[in-house]
Amino acid sequence: MSNTLPLDPRGDRPLPAIAVDLLRHVAATAHATQIDWFVGGASARDIVLTHVHGIAATRATADIDIGVDVESWTGHAELKAALIASGAFEQRNEAHRLYYRAPGSGELMWLDIVPFGGIASQAAHAGPAAKATAAAAASEIAWPPDHAVRMNVAGFAEALGDAVAVRLAADLVVPVASLPGQAMLKIVAWHDRHATDRKDAADLLFLLGNYAAAGNQARLYDEQYELVERYGHQLELAGAALLGRDTAALASAQTHELIARVLAFGTDYPRILDHMMALSARLFEPTPELSESLFNAFRDGFRGAG
Repeated sequence: MSNTLPLDPRGDRPLPAIAVDLLRHVAATAHATQIDWFVGGASARDIVLTHVHGIAATRATADIDIGVDVESWTGHAELKAALIASGAFEQRNEAHRLYYRAPGSGELMWLDIVPFGGIASQAAHAGPAAKATAAAAASEIAWPPDHAVRMNVAGFAEALGDAVAVRLAADLVVPVASLPGQAMLKIVAWHDRHATDRKDAADLLFLLGNYAAAGNQARLYDEQYELVERYGHQLELAGAALLGRDTAALASAQTHELIARVLAFGTDYPRILDHMMALSARLFEPTPELSESLFNAFRDGFRGAG
């Protein structure tokens, strides 16, 4: 994890008890199996923005997403087996998902587990499509048994290294994807599934508009004041540019290249921006014009022009 002092959720924004209990099981099991992991997805967004910084979420989530650094599908299976053996989780039909039922209340929450790390190199032996390039194989997993379902895990290793520690209870500190890590993974996710699901564009826009308010205002004034001046003291835009800089600094060369393709430097309205503007027009906030300004500030920050 990147920071040594854990972040604490606000007293008026505690995590749901079921989420804390679920993550307690995950933390204990990951420790016992010596697996590095982090919270990602919408659950990471909610923990950092809503529960730590008090920024209300725009889209509710009923699950917890985690990334786990494993060398093989055997390690992935052992982690799942250990969670199930605890008696708190059950497997149903989905290979990537376990279901947690809270004792007493019977409330249900699901846990999505995405493996990355050495396991990705096995995709190179899982079929002709994965052998196209070594780079593609290094960032792709292929789910057994038939390896037909594939997933891009570019950026997961960087997100693990940059994860922030969050104290959910006196005896429970968990690693959570940082906001730059979340932005990076959202762009990768949009790249993979935007033809069928545009929610990643909306989630990225939410990060762009709230990065300054999420503990970065003092940093903007103390360390990055040229951004404040460049964007006319509009902290939302300066924050989006700062997030672009931080995301670029975090991404590996391979992930940086993928993100650059999505951001499409030199194109006024790349597809991801079209999706952002369409979603903002439907939701009425932020406006399409502000969405465009936030995106352009982020893109300029990412390529070093902001």
